[in-house]
Amino acid sequence: MQITPFQTVVERLTRDQTPRVWSLLISVFGDLAQDPGARVSGSLLRHMTEQIGIKPEAMRVAIHRLRKDGWIDSERNGRNSVYFLTPTGLAQTTQATPRIYASGQPAKRAWFVMSNPGQPTATEDRPGVWITSNVLITASAPDRGQVFVTPIENGTVLPPWMSARICDDATVGMSQDFAAALEDIGPSLDAAPGLSTLEIAAIRVLLVHGWRRIVLKAPVLPDHVFPEDWRGPFCRARVADLLARYPRPHLDALEAAIA
Repeated sequence: MQITPFQTVVERLTRDQTPRVWSLLISVFGDLAQDPGARVSGSLLRHMTEQIGIKPEAMRVAIHRLRKDGWIDSERNGRNSVYFLTPTGLAQTTQATPRIYASGQPAKRAWFVMSNPGQPTATEDRPGVWITSNVLITASAPDRGQVFVTPIENGTVLPPWMSARICDDATVGMSQDFAAALEDIGPSLDAAPGLSTLEIAAIRVLLVHGWRRIVLKAPVLPDHVFPEDWRGPFCRARVADLLARYPRPHLDALEAAIA
């Protein structure tokens, strides 16, 4: 049987492996159901996840977990169940949304902060990355006080041992794999001008899911302090471009497509 361009895109974005279903469903609700009163039917969830290669039983287990964890809740609508984000799930989703959908880097400046190693300082709770026990790289300039502060300008080359602390090898590797997948799907998307509404929704969810798993593990720092082999800037720009190319379908249109 001939593989369709859509199926090729799914295989590339999932690396032909079944994603963690509960995590994928968070991406589904995050992309499609943040609006007030948004409800996603069980039928729509089943159709979307089946397109990605997820079995109905695995989806039911994932829904049970998300309900138990307080991420989603459900109510009956006739003979069908509909699902929606709880206030807790919505709050966490809303908090992550700006980073996931941003087209620009999360911070424009970085500061090198060194404190006296023999004296605890208030900078211990400051967001950023601790390079050593008394050296912090942060996007938020602290009051100078008893610390040494200097900006890390764009073009400054950090030594590899220092940049390696900014982002761990596993996250850098994930960015490389996802960048390769994003490059691979270009020809298939160009060959698939007639994607259905459900297929567009599935592709969006996989794009959001793939990038979310990476960007939320990375610190909020400008691109120039990351390791040289970090592919985050490419992934961020490519995901933003593809999400703009395939606008979010309205839930009513998706529900109508499976009716």
